[in-house]
Amino acid sequence: MVSFYRSPLFLLSGLLLNAIVSVGANQDVFILQQPSSAPPPKTLPLRPIEWGQLNFISTTDTHGWLAGHLLQPSYAADWGDYTSFIEHIKETADEKGVDVIVVDDGDQHDGNGLSDSTFPNGEISQKILMMAPIDLMSIGNHELYKCEVTQQTYDMLAPHFDGRYLTSNVEIMLSNGSWVHIGQRSYRFTTKNQGINIMAFGFLFDFKLNCENSRVSDVEDVVQQAWFQSAIREPGIDMFLVFGHYPIRFWPEMWAIHRAIRAVHKSIPIQYFGGHSHVRDFTVLDSRASALQAGRFLETVGWLSIDGIEPGKSEDSPDYGKPLKYSRRYLDFNPYSLSFHANKTLGPDGTFGTKNGRKISKIIDDYRVELNLTYPFGCVPTDYLLEKAMYPGPNSLLSLLEEHVLQNLVGDDETLHGKSRLIFINSGSLRYDMYGGIFTVDSGYIVSPFDNAWLYIPSVPYSIAKKILGKLNALDYIFMELTTPISRTMMVRQQNLGDTFDINVMNSLISAMSGPQDQEDLKTTGYVTIDDYGMDGDDTPHKPYPLYYLPNAVATNDSFPTDGSAPEATDVIFLDFMKPFVLEALAKIDSTTSKDDWKVLEYGGKPVKELIKDYVRGWGTECIKDFR
Repeated sequence: MVSFYRSPLFLLSGLLLNAIVSVGANQDVFILQQPSSAPPPKTLPLRPIEWGQLNFISTTDTHGWLAGHLLQPSYAADWGDYTSFIEHIKETADEKGVDVIVVDDGDQHDGNGLSDSTFPNGEISQKILMMAPIDLMSIGNHELYKCEVTQQTYDMLAPHFDGRYLTSNVEIMLSNGSWVHIGQRSYRFTTKNQGINIMAFGFLFDFKLNCENSRVSDVEDVVQQAWFQSAIREPGIDMFLVFGHYPIRFWPEMWAIHRAIRAVHKSIPIQYFGGHSHVRDFTVLDSRASALQAGRFLETVGWLSIDGIEPGKSEDSPDYGKPLKYSRRYLDFNPYSLSFHANKTLGPDGTFGTKNGRKISKIIDDYRVELNLTYPFGCVPTDYLLEKAMYPGPNSLLSLLEEHVLQNLVGDDETLHGKSRLIFINSGSLRYDMYGGIFTVDSGYIVSPFDNAWLYIPSVPYSIAKKILGKLNALDYIFMELTTPISRTMMVRQQNLGDTFDINVMNSLISAMSGPQDQEDLKTTGYVTIDDYGMDGDDTPHKPYPLYYLPNAVATNDSFPTDGSAPEATDVIFLDFMKPFVLEALAKIDSTTSKDDWKVLEYGGKPVKELIKDYVRGWGTECIKDFR
């Protein structure tokens, strides 16, 4: 049993160090596992998975990335490859006489064209998602923003999983006005080979921005309800499995559940799986309870093995309660990594791709064409990054928007054209990096999937307007949710380490702790994860990217006086989500005017992803001639 003193460095763990990941688009290391593919030209020194008595495969925050990362070879597997992997692993488990459980922790919408180009979002991608042999699934907050998506989840996913789609604290309002849980509150089952009797729950964090046809109860309240207290007291339980959409470090929801179960069962095994904060992480709650979180966007497959569970043994036995043995891995989501851990080969004559897996890959390809996601707009000359590039800087995606894109916004009212204006955008409206190469319809959804409308406040005195950005960036955050690892990291820094924490020191520590192997020998940049078991959890050793803080918002001025002077007044334009934050900033700047006194109007114009598409067209189409 490995244990670690939780120093400030380890408290950061996946939350900070997971943010340093990427792969350059020109690094030809892996290829898609398609019928015509060949084995990858290079192999990396992978750390193998360790099998145990009970094993778990975990994904979370997939956000529609079922086609994989086509411009990032380290994450270029697709949902068909994942299905092949699961099928092989389940077969191996049967041969070994052990068990494997496949879980998904929610958030399957908002982030990719395969999920977001249909109405409702997920109409096609959720059908593909259900083709994989997943055992248990929970809901995420992105299944609750839009009423039609919540209804889709109730109508489609919950029936498909036949009691194994768990929403212990999430309900939906039916057409008759009554409330029911979207899925089941709990699920009890016995594993196939080891005969382990498991009680499972699926929780969402205390989410408050849901559509009106859903209801999320606070976890602290639910664990005191009669049904939960009765469920944890059922006789004959060998283990509790609590999975769902909540961060496994710092946030209170998991600990509320843990306290409730431990009040009844002092040492029964409890395994947690979480999500939402988009990081790789593993935490130890006590000697017989741990938690795993498997990243974001199908960059990661989480693996966990446990030994020491004693099926059928009474908790009153004098020798009950010995520490469990755990092993965890974070698998890079590419065919080489998945086939390696499945002990199969790639290529046209390889043994990795199963019949079901290849069929799903073909379905994904066909739908991408049908939805026009492969249509190319232009060629991006280099990588434009979020937290992996310094802002401001030549490779910063925020800088690109601030300096070249936002000023191309055209409002609906022609009388406003040519007026001085300040245009604000929050960094949370950008979801992912923009990589060099072909920019397609799908790329627009990947970089910014949201369809936020533009609002404006006319003729704000410039002496006030120029102070808005500073007020916005003084806030802890202004994100609709925690969309990137860095955004969560910023909150962790502010809440736990203080403003004196030096990111440059952390970057130096990352490089120093990246292992004895010369970093020049490592073939790819990527995740370097430190968790409660150390820093050997990533299956692929990587060179780490540096980490940079992002501002909450950026702004660009447009149509200001050509002589360089400031205008007397300017229109203030911003995304609709930013409205309460902008009004709060104005209230702090001008205490004589209340928030309600500022006139907020619709501005019109294209959403961010369309502005980016238009700008990319200007880069030319030279790379498209080689487009398949």
